[in-house]
Amino acid sequence: MLSKIEHILALVLDGVITILFGVILMLTIVQVFLRYGLNSSLLGANETMEVLFIYTTALGAAAALRRRQHININYVETHLPIPVRKVVDVLAHLLVAFLNGVMIYYSINWIGMVGSNESPVMRIPEWTFQVSIPIGCGLVIFYCLVNIALNISGEWPGPEDLTC
Repeated sequence: MLSKIEHILALVLDGVITILFGVILMLTIVQVFLRYGLNSSLLGANETMEVLFIYTTALGAAAALRRRQHININYVETHLPIPVRKVVDVLAHLLVAFLNGVMIYYSINWIGMVGSNESPVMRIPEWTFQVSIPIGCGLVIFYCLVNIALNISGEWPGPEDLTC
């Protein structure tokens, strides 16, 4: 059941990231054409691309962790016995989840202090951009817990099966 929920969320997350990248690409092409071809530009396009990039990064961190493609050095881990490897994997995911929980805590306080400011061009409250941090960190925590559950249940391959 957990694998099915994770799979559906993964498809949605990958779809959203793909759409965001597509919009960034299209806005970039349009901006380049307008700037160099017509000596003009779209009002708010650069700010929109920045916001989309921020959301893409936050969601991409969760997608990378889901695939276990997050930054790690697994040289030592691959030389450990399989039971110890599982323990190390669980501890690593718990640490990542804890750090993301701390980021959520501090980002909520930060958003509460400065989130009512407006963006310079579009005049949209900045909390709409800043909320990407707790969203991304929350998804990272979710995938840490999913990876831990899959590791314990034996459904997820070890790091030696995921290396390129």
